Amino acid sequence: MKSELKKSLNKDKMSKNSSLVGFALAGLAAGAAAWYLFGTKDGRKSLNKAIDSINELSNTIKEKANEGLDCASDFAEKAKDKAKKKFEEGKDKFSDVSGEIKKKGSSLKDDAENLGRRAARSAEDLATDAKNKMR
Repeated sequence: MKSELKKSLNKDKMSKNSSLVGFALAGLAAGAAAWYLFGTKDGRKSLNKAIDSINELSNTIKEKANEGLDCASDFAEKAKDKAKKKFEEGKDKFSDVSGEIKKKGSSLKDDAENLGRRAARSAEDLATDAKNKMR
């Protein structure tokens, strides 16, 4: 049992040591990269080139986004104009049909009035004839 405990403790120490060594190596690599980028002329040139490339990429993304917004805005404006045009066409057609219906309705009303007058005259004529025949 003691030997198992010792083995377990040794494994924990080795695991901790491995982690410590890993962190030390990562820190060393980060330090070397930082020294190269900030401590040497070539490194600063590389860093400046990387920064310039990132700035160019950022500007390109901004330009493409603005182009996309302009395109979407144009599309929306065209859709709005088309909808407005269709609305006006429908309004004009409704107005035309409404005018035709009013004309036909007025004509039918006039015809009905004329028929009513003729029927009234015919009824008067019949009544007069009937009176004359009864006398």
